[in-house]
Amino acid sequence: MNILQISSAADSGGAGVAMARLHRALNRQGHHSHTVARLRRTPQPGVLTLPEALSAGQSLVHRSINNARMQLDAWFSLPRVYRSTEQLLHTALFKKADVVQLHNLHGFYFNYDLLPKISRLKPVVWTLHDMWALTGHCAYSYDCERWQTGCFSCPLLRGKGRQLVEPRPTLLDRTAMRWQKKKDLYRNSKLHIVTPSLWLAGKVQRSTLAGALSIQCIPNGVDLSVFCPTDQASARETLGVPHGAKVLLFVAAKVTQGRKGLAYLYKALHLLRQTKELVVLTVGSAGRDLDEIPGYEQIHLGQLTEESRINLAYCAADLYVLPTLADNQPLTAVESLASGTPVVCFDVGGLPETVQHMRTGYLARCGDAADLATGMRMLLEDDGLRARMRSNSRDFALAHYALEEQANRYVEIYEHAVHTQRRLAEGSDL
Repeated sequence: MNILQISSAADSGGAGVAMARLHRALNRQGHHSHTVARLRRTPQPGVLTLPEALSAGQSLVHRSINNARMQLDAWFSLPRVYRSTEQLLHTALFKKADVVQLHNLHGFYFNYDLLPKISRLKPVVWTLHDMWALTGHCAYSYDCERWQTGCFSCPLLRGKGRQLVEPRPTLLDRTAMRWQKKKDLYRNSKLHIVTPSLWLAGKVQRSTLAGALSIQCIPNGVDLSVFCPTDQASARETLGVPHGAKVLLFVAAKVTQGRKGLAYLYKALHLLRQTKELVVLTVGSAGRDLDEIPGYEQIHLGQLTEESRINLAYCAADLYVLPTLADNQPLTAVESLASGTPVVCFDVGGLPETVQHMRTGYLARCGDAADLATGMRMLLEDDGLRARMRSNSRDFALAHYALEEQANRYVEIYEHAVHTQRRLAEGSDL
């Protein structure tokens, strides 16, 4: 089967990494997956940027036009300025595809006005990695429920909300127009929706996408032969982490984003007061930008791109702390469990589906730094409990997050989408 996957990033960010892993798994199974994205970190077979897919050189003029279009979209919310979306439909890559799989359409590159046309030409499977498709702007709505009946006067585009909102806030609040536009487009589109969490699937069923041809939940998988338990002493020696310390891991790729909850981690560490024994291990390009935590040793590993080395970071840690304030199914939580490392996090979004309270980690009340500290202290002080959780974490990952199983389930959806498209074209009842 030929699958064309489209997203804003090819191999970075949660959606990009999930797409890249699925792309490789599908190809290993003998399918032909190609991915097209606005951004790509490293060249890989079958992974193209939009200019490459369109056979367009990345000249200075081309980049300047693209940057101007991005600014128009950022200022005035005008996704139709991206002509490359229309051009992609005329490529051999699109024409040969049996199925088009969409991922993140936000990211200043995609004209979603063309969704009805794309879904008439090809069966479309759309994997949602956040709530953006359901709202007038926001990837996560937090406590706001306006997306169910119609966005307007967005509280996240004003005042302190601008520190939390994703994608980046526009100058004008056009959420009412964008929400209505999406509603009209979805009504005229034939879409199969996939979410990595039941939490997000529930949101879809209460949204303007509730009338999709199908709504299914398929958790993101990981390569369980790469993300696997490794001797902790060996992992620490390789990474230069002290052997006798208790080690807490924090992935810090986007510490400046308020949603990641770094402020709550600082508060929780202050409450722990285990300054002599605890080492804070950070992974991510922004790790060195973290404020120093008085009394705690901090080790910054930088941005790790090799999955085997990322696995070592999880294995070197006693626990992984994820104080995110809103999330769907964070890949880092899945990776940590697959590596046998318990997770301490807030009970938000899809995390309660991934982290089993007191079995594979600790679910703290959202926004409660004291409860987060309680979970961290409990796991750090009880070696027996932590050992049981390490075993439970790996077992849970083996049962739920095999990458090959994820690919198999997607193939079933692709086949269903192709069959449905054919029946619709013939005018038959589904």
